[in-house]
Order: sequence, then structure tokens, then C-alpha cells
Amino acid sequence: MKNLGFWLGSIELFKACLPTKKVHTVKILKFFVIIFLVCPFISKAQSENWSSDSLSIYDSKIQEELNEENFEDVKTLFSILYERGASSLEPAIYEYFYQAIEDPRIKKSAELLARIQHNLGNLEFYRSDFKAAKNAFKLALANYQKAGEKESAAGMAMNLGIIQERESNYDSALAAYDQALPIFQELNDTSGVATVLENIGLAHSYKGNYELALDYMEMTDSVLKTNTPLNSGRWTNLFYNKTTIYNSLGEYEYALFFALKGLKLSEELEDPRRINIGYIMLEDTYDNLEDKENWLKYVMLAKVFAENSENGLRVADLNFKLARYHLESETFDSASYYAEKGMEYYLENNYAEGKTRGHILIGKIYFSQEMYQKAISEYQLALQSMSNEDSREIASVSHNLGISYSRIGDYAKADEYLNQALSYRLDFGQKSSLAPTYLALSESNLDRGNYKNAYEFFVKYKSYEDSILDETKTKQIAELQTQYETEKKDQTIVELEQKSEIQRLEAETQKSQIYLSLIGIALLIVIVAALYYRSQLKQKANQELAAKNKEIEKQNSEKELLLKEIHHRVKNNLQIISSLLSMQTRGVHDLKVIDAMKESQSRVKTMALIHEKLYQYENLSSINMQEYMKQLSDFLTQTYGRNKEIEVIIESEEINLDIDTAVPLGLITNELLSNALKYAFEESQQGTIKISLNQVRKDSYLLIVSDTGKGLDKDLDIGKTSSLGLRLVRTLTRQINGNLSISSDSGTTFSIEWEKEDLAA
Repeated sequence: MKNLGFWLGSIELFKACLPTKKVHTVKILKFFVIIFLVCPFISKAQSENWSSDSLSIYDSKIQEELNEENFEDVKTLFSILYERGASSLEPAIYEYFYQAIEDPRIKKSAELLARIQHNLGNLEFYRSDFKAAKNAFKLALANYQKAGEKESAAGMAMNLGIIQERESNYDSALAAYDQALPIFQELNDTSGVATVLENIGLAHSYKGNYELALDYMEMTDSVLKTNTPLNSGRWTNLFYNKTTIYNSLGEYEYALFFALKGLKLSEELEDPRRINIGYIMLEDTYDNLEDKENWLKYVMLAKVFAENSENGLRVADLNFKLARYHLESETFDSASYYAEKGMEYYLENNYAEGKTRGHILIGKIYFSQEMYQKAISEYQLALQSMSNEDSREIASVSHNLGISYSRIGDYAKADEYLNQALSYRLDFGQKSSLAPTYLALSESNLDRGNYKNAYEFFVKYKSYEDSILDETKTKQIAELQTQYETEKKDQTIVELEQKSEIQRLEAETQKSQIYLSLIGIALLIVIVAALYYRSQLKQKANQELAAKNKEIEKQNSEKELLLKEIHHRVKNNLQIISSLLSMQTRGVHDLKVIDAMKESQSRVKTMALIHEKLYQYENLSSINMQEYMKQLSDFLTQTYGRNKEIEVIIESEEINLDIDTAVPLGLITNELLSNALKYAFEESQQGTIKISLNQVRKDSYLLIVSDTGKGLDKDLDIGKTSSLGLRLVRTLTRQINGNLSISSDSGTTFSIEWEKEDLAA
């Protein structure tokens, strides 16, 4: 994800732009009172999910301070909420900020309103809604200017420049940064200066000026060293941005070094957001290093984080990466699926760079399947999607168009686009990409019999390929030489220090030597005794801990075995009940009684099947509903549908439910399926029953049982029906807190939607 870096560079600027003022002693005391009141909830928020109760407590305090017009205290409380929102991206906090900027009491203070709009812009930026972020920053800029906050207004102008950069308007972004830099220098704001320099470097890297970009990164490093602790999270921004630039230059070992360095610091700081960015940097780098095992590992870690935080942009980008993975594996259906999934987001949000990358990716998928005309169409769409000619992707698109036209025999256009690709790559300093383009020109000329040109281009191809290898070897040799000389110098220093120490000891008198020796021996005895005693204590503690762990493991194993045995016995007892009902049916001639016995038997079988699944699985707490639905439908079809051609279709995702939900859901399915098998097709010998179970939203599920039979009576009122089965369905639906809906168009459809939650005992 090559364009992620600039976002990192901007994060600290947002914080740096917050205005600072001297606060009266009384206000300082009020600040600590507020912190005392809300700290328990901050701690709780760090270890548990955000709740509406926690937000309501902050709201209560904010309303109290607003009524008294204590705007400084209100700013403090909103800063706490902002920090929470930045780390968790909780939707409830976003909604609260939007409500706040419309509050007439807040609008009384231009500075307070600007601060809240500023924080809101940051939050929208963190979840990649750049349009909303831009609107918030514009409002904040106007209010900071109204309040006379010069530094903060400059910061907002800087942030708007960052948004321009995100939209690939790099010259506009550089102009904004050049305007902001002298203001921060005048204010001696080193944090602001460092961030501006970093963003200037990133903008140059996006234009292909990688060496110049690295120069700005080194300037950023020098400024940060003046007042930034080495364990500050601010350094991760610089490390990750260097990773992005070195990846663009093709120097992947350096990229890996800085990516791992940034991830290590992020993990030490226990910062989930920065850790996730480390995952993204590493999957990019491992992709370039062709280490697919590590690449896939970090892609999946990054995707889990993106989906949990509802970050559509990140999910789309990772879908593109999975598409490329399947493309390389030549599983083209999967590649097309992930490419289209990612493209949906970029088209919906009209994101130019994303659409460009999407069309390039889909073009490569077509090219790999030898569908060259379709590939050319996608590459042309990629060119149309670019917002300007400085886009970093234009060289890649030109190269791909050139080789595509070559494959269909249109060599004039092939030469045109391949030469364009060479020109762009030379301008952007992408030396590592020149070799493939020269090779493509060589092959194109060879195909049409231009052997002289083919030979000349092939020589250039080998020249650039070998130069890249030689450059890499030269760097490795230089690094080894530097390491050797450093170690040699260190060894010399150690030898000199040893000689000096020997001379000093020889100069001491015999008496002091004996005195020091006696003290040393005494201390050594004490130390040895203490170490021996500590070793004995540690050994004893380890033995006790090992014994306890062994006992706990034994108890857990016994409990698991006992739980499986309980499920097994419950299943056997239910099977006995089912057998008794079956035996009882044999001596009964009343068809209604026989039918009632069969219904009871199927209900018992439904519950027995759940307990059978539980003792068969390693996981004793949940049921695979897809397998369960299949076995249940097979049993009921054999029981009620033997004499008819009724097809039962199961459409279910891989969903695991706990026993408290699985049992009532199984009984509901049993009642609806058996009822359809018995009554829906009385007037025909064939039909279809479809059962689907899917997760429609997070923690929300939908069960649909439909048939193509005759449908329900129009006068049927399920709330007043005498049918035991339908009453049981209604009762069990209430038990799982679900909503039941019925329709009788072209058959009968029962839909039950419920949310996953802890059920009452």
C-alpha cells in the first residue's frame, strides 16, 4: 500500500497544531477534578468495548460545563473523547462530535468550535473518509482564524494540503506545505517543522523523486532528534514512511529493516493502530521480496483489523492484494472476485487512484488469460481515471498497454506506449523497472523480424538488470566493510583500555591490593550465597508451578472428558426416548396419534443430533450449523418425504452457534421443514424446499425456510392457531429474541432474524 505513508506523516501534525495557553491555577485544579472523575472510565475503555453508558457519563459532564460556560473544561473532555475515538474508531463517538458542532452553546466560542471541528476532521481522516475530513478542516480553519489562533490555522491549512495529496494533487499539496513551513519555523515548533518536512518528502516520492524524498526524510530525522524521545510513537511514522520510499526504489532489504523497526516500537507501545500499519508495511515489503508465506500472514492480520474498524478503504486495498495473490497462483476466478470487491468501494467513493489501480489489476487478470482486447480496455480506463500525469501508476499502465498491443500484433502502438513507459520511468527514477520495458521492446521487435533493434534492446535489458545486481552487491560489500572496520576499531579501544587498567593496578601498593582482595572475596562469598539461595527458591517455585500446571491440565482434561460423556449420555437417553416413541407407534392405529408420535420423535431426534455433534467436536461450546442442517434435513426427508420427489436445498454459511441458540433454532427448523414436507405438497408429487442460514450483519443472523407448495390459508392467524408446531415456532422465536415474518406468495416463506446475545437461563 504505497500511498499510506503520507497519512503517517500527518498524524503528529494534527496533535502539534493544538494551541497552547497559560491556564489560571483555578482552571488547572478544575482540570484535575475532571480527570479524577473520568479516569475510571478511561481505564475501563482501554480494556473493554466502548458502551453507551460510558459516553453518557462524559456527555453529562460536558452539558454541566457548557451550561456554566467553562469552555476550557469542555475542551479537556472532548480531547479525552477524541483520543478514545482515534484509537478505536467507534461510530458512537463520531456521531457525538457531529451533534456537538451544532450545539448553540458551543458556537458561542469560536476557539472551542474550531477545536471540535479539528478533532472531527482528524477522526474522519483516520477512517479514510477524506471528503468529510476536508469539510471539517475547512470549518476549523475559518473558526481558528476568527479566534486569532495563528498556529492552529496554519495547521489546518497543512491538513488541507494533505487531503490534496491524497487526491493526487501533489503540486497543490507541496504549495500548501511550503506555505506552512516558515510559520512553524517562526514559532519554533519543531514537531510541526518535522511533520511538514516529512510530508514534503512523501509528496516528492509520489511524484517519483525518491532520492529527493529520502533527503527530506533525513532532515526530518535530524529535527526529531532535537527533542523527541527514542521510545516515542512519533518515530514509527518516519520508519514506516522510509519503508514506503525504499519499496518504491526497489531496495527491499532497507524497506524490511525499517518496517520491522516500526512494528517493534509499535508493539512496545501497545498501539493497535500503529501495529496495524506495521502489518501493512510488512505485507507490502514481503510481497516485493516474493516471500508469499509472510506476505499472506500480514495481509490477513491487516484485513481483520480493517474489517473490525469498518475501514472500507483498507478492506478494498487488501482485497486488491488478495486478487494479485490469486492472479500469481493462476486461480483467475478468485482473482476476479477480489478485484471486483475492491473496485466496488473505489467506484462508489469516486476515488481516482483506487480506480486506476483497480483497472490495472483487472487488466492484468485479462492479460494472464490471453484476453488482450479486454486487458487493453481496462488499461485505457486506468489512464482515464488518473487525476493528473504525475500519477505514479502512469509508467506501469503505459508498459502494460505496450505489451498488450504487441500480443495482438499492433506494433506501432506497442512501440508508442513502451517508449512512453521508458520516458516516465527515467523521469521518476525507477531504475529497477527499466529492465522489463527494454525486454518487452526486444521481444516486440523480435516478433516482427527487426533483429537488429531486438538485439540492441536486449543488450540494454541485460545492462540494467546486471547494474541493479552489481549495485546491490556493492552496497552489501560496503556494509560488510563498515561493520568490519567498526568491530576492528572497537577491539583496538578495548585493548588500550586493558593496558591502561593493568598499569593502574601495578601502580598500587601491595597493602591496598590485599585489602581490595579481601573485600572482593567477602563480596564474592555473599553474592554466591545469595545466588545459591535465590536459585534454590526459584527451583522450588518452578517445581511447585510445574506440579500445579500438571494438575490443572489433568483437571481440564478430566472435565472435558466428563462434558463429552454427559453430551454422549444425553444423546443416548434422547435416542432411547425416540425408540420408545417408535415402539409405541407400532401398536397404535389412530393416524392422528401416529402423526403426533412422529412429530415428537422428530423433535427428540433434533435435540439428540445437537448433543451428538457436541461430543464429536473438539470444541464443546458451539455447533456447525451447516452440517447440522444437512443431517436434520436428510432425517426429515426420509421420515416424511419418501413417496414424493421433494428437493431440499441447504444454503448456509459456515456458522457456529452455542447450544443455547442451536437447540431452539434446530427445533424451529424441524417444525418448519416437517410441516412443509407433510402439508405443502398435498396436491403435487414434487417440489422444492430451501433452507438458508446467513449472517446479515455483525452478530445478526437470518434463517429462511421456504417452499414452492400450495401456501398457507389466507385466514390463518399464527397468533391464534391451534397448531402445536406453529405455536412452538412462535415460542422458540421469542426465546432467541428473534422476529418472525411469514409470506405466502408462490408457496410459503418463514423468515426469522435475531441478534446473537447471552440468553437468559
